[in-house]
Amino acid sequence: MPYHVLMSEADNAEQHRRAAQAAEEATEWRDAVSEYEACLLIVGQSPGGGGQVEVALLTGLGRCHWNLAEARTAWRTLRRAISLAKERGDGVAQARATVEILQIWGPPERHKTMAEEALAALGEGDAYLKARLLLELGRPQHDDQSNYDKALAIAEEHGFQDILASRIQQKAWKLFDQGNIEESLLLFNDAHHAYAGQKVHHVAAGMLRGAGFSMLEIGRLDEGYRFAERAFEYGASVNLLFAAQLALMDMIGVAFARGEFERCEELLASSPGDSDFRADCYGMWIAEARGDFDAALRLMIDPERGGKAPTAVGQIHASSAGVLYNAGKHDAARQALNAWRDVDRGADDTLDWMEAPAALDCILALGDEALFRRIYNSFERRDEAVGAPARYSTLQGRAVAPLRAGICLALGLAGEAERHYREGLAWCEQERCTADAERCRAGLAQTEAAGARQPS
Repeated sequence: MPYHVLMSEADNAEQHRRAAQAAEEATEWRDAVSEYEACLLIVGQSPGGGGQVEVALLTGLGRCHWNLAEARTAWRTLRRAISLAKERGDGVAQARATVEILQIWGPPERHKTMAEEALAALGEGDAYLKARLLLELGRPQHDDQSNYDKALAIAEEHGFQDILASRIQQKAWKLFDQGNIEESLLLFNDAHHAYAGQKVHHVAAGMLRGAGFSMLEIGRLDEGYRFAERAFEYGASVNLLFAAQLALMDMIGVAFARGEFERCEELLASSPGDSDFRADCYGMWIAEARGDFDAALRLMIDPERGGKAPTAVGQIHASSAGVLYNAGKHDAARQALNAWRDVDRGADDTLDWMEAPAALDCILALGDEALFRRIYNSFERRDEAVGAPARYSTLQGRAVAPLRAGICLALGLAGEAERHYREGLAWCEQERCTADAERCRAGLAQTEAAGARQPS
């Protein structure tokens, strides 16, 4: 091929690469995808292939696909980048692609393995990437504070502000867990602004969503809704579709808990995408609440939608168990309930109490003492870890008192059940959660009846 033609193609590829980077800077992820793909097409046809340039382009492309909530495509693209980097023995490129793939939700053990492999390949090649990988390995789910400390030491030495912002984030969560709610909220705001200032948009959105999620969990629904709304608006403003969807589902949960189904449907219609399976859950639950079980059964969700993320798969199985049981499909409900309890949660085999409320009737009817005890213990561990009591399942838009009290009653702890029903009823009435308030009233009547039957 003539030299001037090769130069023209190289110039054309460079134009696309620069256009992709400019689009990323402007948070126009779809445009960036188009430009990266155009550049990859040219580079892939060049003599000898794209080499190091191809790995960098795939990394950028995968990052943009994830920002568009296209998780499977992002995963495949970044895995390809990692594979090519390994073939070339390029530890820096491998680490760079790994840092991006670790943003995609997945099993913690898989993330840990990938981060360790990238760190080993990187060596001392790039201080920033090393700090990012150590930060991943220092996350609470990996239970290794030393790696977190190493990441901060590197960040201090080099002035990596986006990594240093994690100190604000960590302190905010620590204060929240200690019950210092108001101070933690100030720090969540500070962390949001710190990350937004560094254009770490997904974490900036996550700070607002995390604050909202946590406020909802402790029962301060109006405040939690406002944080979720801010997270939705910020995510939408920088075109992070998944972040916006996550926050929107938290907003929908409040409307659902209050029986405002038309408002739920209005919010669902405003969703910027369909990656969060909870949108389908709410469609199913609204049909169930309206008594349309045929529609609810048609709207059941394939557990494959959860990928391999344990919490997502668990939520889907639990929601299916609840709907199937209430629709009279008890054998299928039992299968879904067993699938829920068998979800592989790694080192932590505690059933997530936030997943259980939607399956309450099924659990109480078809569960056994081992299951009741396991759910009871998950509440106990949560109480030990967090200073403020849990009132609400943010994942499912429901009060937790009917579940917690029902489990206590099933275990013969009538006094504890009555306390949870009474406290739950007061909270439900305060927060206008009418359906759960009625469940608490019915539960109180049941505990009182059980007490009246006890021999004097």
